[in-house]
Amino acid sequence: HEDFTRWMDIMDAISFDFLGLTYPDSCIGSMRARLLISALWPCAAFLLIAAAIACHAFAQWLLSGRTDNLRRDLVRATQSRLIYWAILVAYLVLPSVS
Repeated sequence: HEDFTRWMDIMDAISFDFLGLTYPDSCIGSMRARLLISALWPCAAFLLIAAAIACHAFAQWLLSGRTDNLRRDLVRATQSRLIYWAILVAYLVLPSVS
């Protein structure tokens, strides 16, 4: 009944369908290609974020004078940032399977 499902209309406004926003469905190709792109762009987004975080940590390590304790601290900080971003991307863009 519509009274019970109307409150879910807010989820239509929060859509991470970037593929549908940028190109019409007919321009991309077959349904298989569209599904493949839709499924893999969150992984590509995470890899891009991970590369940026790793490059920042590497530059910070190179520009610092001390290398012994800072390296361990940077590895821990980088790992925690990567885990945070992986969970955030997975929670926001990957569909639920319940």
